[in-house]
Amino acid sequence: MKFGNTLYEKISEEWHSYAVDYRGMTVVLEGDDTSEKIDPAKINHEDFFRRYELSKRGIEIFYLAKRDGLEKIDPAKINHEDFFRRYELSKRGIEIFYLAKREWALDRTMRLMQRVDDLQLEVDNPTEVRRAVESLMSELDLVLGFLELNHTGFSKILKKFDKRTGLATRDAKLKELRLSHSFLSGGGGDIGMAKEQLEGLAVRLDRIIARRTNEGKKKKKNSKNRYIFD
Repeated sequence: MKFGNTLYEKISEEWHSYAVDYRGMTVVLEGDDTSEKIDPAKINHEDFFRRYELSKRGIEIFYLAKRDGLEKIDPAKINHEDFFRRYELSKRGIEIFYLAKREWALDRTMRLMQRVDDLQLEVDNPTEVRRAVESLMSELDLVLGFLELNHTGFSKILKKFDKRTGLATRDAKLKELRLSHSFLSGGGGDIGMAKEQLEGLAVRLDRIIARRTNEGKKKKKNSKNRYIFD
């Protein structure tokens, strides 16, 4: 049953139920691996052709589903109103997301800035603050990446709209988008600025950590010297 194994190895698992029932029909003709070969006179023709017809029907269903998925809507029948209703809803959705993340990012950044300022009073551990800054920077990178992906998505869907309808709306719509949603194409708006502030905090913290490390080494060395002198 080499071909049967090859068949199922080479196709997606989700397509198995649509494929020709090669294994099942082989078992009807020859028996399974644990039994002796079936006497040709005892082959169940009815069971074989039942599986054969089911296989034909399965591959037909598969083909029709895939064919229908490839059919294009007549450009003249494209619902422009529905398209731009969804487009505007998408714009509103990403704006709500940005405003929520903007408030969160600015609040977290301000808290970390305060913690860095408090380090002058030695009321916090600079290494822990540095880890917190790094963690927030990673989270902001995910948000900024998401915003960038959405800007690409808007651009691509408008390009597809123009291609299907023969119109030329993309440039004008993207210009509007840059004005109303500048955070998508302008480096993430206030969230991008928060990321830059965190990068500055990271530099300050590295200096503070290095200075305290050096001070600790000096104190330890002086302590050893006093011990030897005494």
